[in-house]
Amino acid sequence: MSRGRRFTSGVAWMSFGVWAEQAFNFIIIAILARLLGAEAFGLLAMAAAFVLFSEFLVRETISEILLTQDTLTPERLNSVFWLLGLLGACLTALIILGAGPVSTFYDEAIAGQLLIGLSPTVLMISLTAVPVALLRREMRFRVLAVRAALGAIVGGAVGIGMALAGYGVWSLVGQRVAMTATNILMAWGAVSWRPTFHVSGHQMRQVLHFSHRVIGLRAAELAAVQSPAVLIGAMLGPVAAGYYAIAWRVVETASFLTITPLRMVSQPAFAAVTRGGGRASEMLLDVMRLTGFVTFPAFAGLAVLSEPVLVFLFGEKWSPAAPVLSLMSVFGMYLCTERVQQTFCLASGQPGRLAVLSWIEVVLATIAITVAAPYGVPVVTAAFTTVFLIMWPFKFANLAVISDQPVSRLASLHVRPLISAGIMAAGVAGCQAVLGDQANILRLIVGVVAGVAIYTCLSFVTMRDRFAVLKDLAARV
Repeated sequence: MSRGRRFTSGVAWMSFGVWAEQAFNFIIIAILARLLGAEAFGLLAMAAAFVLFSEFLVRETISEILLTQDTLTPERLNSVFWLLGLLGACLTALIILGAGPVSTFYDEAIAGQLLIGLSPTVLMISLTAVPVALLRREMRFRVLAVRAALGAIVGGAVGIGMALAGYGVWSLVGQRVAMTATNILMAWGAVSWRPTFHVSGHQMRQVLHFSHRVIGLRAAELAAVQSPAVLIGAMLGPVAAGYYAIAWRVVETASFLTITPLRMVSQPAFAAVTRGGGRASEMLLDVMRLTGFVTFPAFAGLAVLSEPVLVFLFGEKWSPAAPVLSLMSVFGMYLCTERVQQTFCLASGQPGRLAVLSWIEVVLATIAITVAAPYGVPVVTAAFTTVFLIMWPFKFANLAVISDQPVSRLASLHVRPLISAGIMAAGVAGCQAVLGDQANILRLIVGVVAGVAIYTCLSFVTMRDRFAVLKDLAARV
């Protein structure tokens, strides 16, 4: 299969897997949200922030070196596996030892217990990162798609079963552990490689030289989105943290549905183009064209329809989270474009400057959240979103250096989608004003139909080049 056909086939399979996974997850979360309420989700978000941070450090960090243009050797594979296993074991031990201080920090005894319950997933994921990286490098996205969907189904069945049996917040723990265990079995069953102790000092040094920068980048990425949950939980309590957690969950799901398939396939594709002597920056431009074209209208519509979306999905008791979701939707636009930029930097083997910029964001966002916390969750969300928007131009400048493309050209790719999404959002807001106090489901349906119609018309007038890119991709399937 040609590289172009493998790329589009990979996008198609990853889209299926991500959409299926998120569809199942969303149905499950909607059921659990109605069964458990804001406090349970807030408590889990407060505890899970530390576990998610550790999971990110072992999921797509050290193993990312396997996706670069370098040739794979048994020594490199073994070195990556054992380094990840050691890192996963150390992080798991730190989480268990930190359970007591975390309970004290939150003044919630159950927070530490939840932390211990979630901790095995860190070691489990660390031992699965190499087979997942091999599947991605070989662009075997059908396996990854089935794996994602099956994990969501098994985890959801366990979580809902525990909730109905009266386990409360522990249902969310059971869901996550069951999902992770299923993913492990699927990944290892799909690859023939098995680890041995055949490693070399040279390979270890190479892996460590690459991985410390990626770990720094991943740590900053997760700290950026999880630190608000920690600070809100500590300063405003579990209910406020629950509102933030559910809003973030919606934004995260929207980003998964719109950009994750393209992002996951792009990284090994960028590396493959480079290995073949081509210019990955040309592919980057097409990926960026599609990113803004798809994500900006999705998040602009979500910002306007936040209340009917939350009520429809989770029930009336979640409506106080609507202002938070509206503001988080603006952050979602930034997040999707930044993750595509990050993918290119990783495929190019140059994550260092991006990691520094990301940690600057984290520090500034932490200060902004701390200052804004006394004024409520919406103000906190507005504060940290503003920080990331201020840092956005610096991310573009870094990408320009790595891709050898002018900053103006990279940034201009998003201008027309952003303007069109803004016009669409204004039209949807006008429809909502006309409908007034009508039923939420009617407001949601009218808003979605109006938004799709407005953006589609604007796209045909102003963004025919995006349709050309989509047509080119479709022709390769």
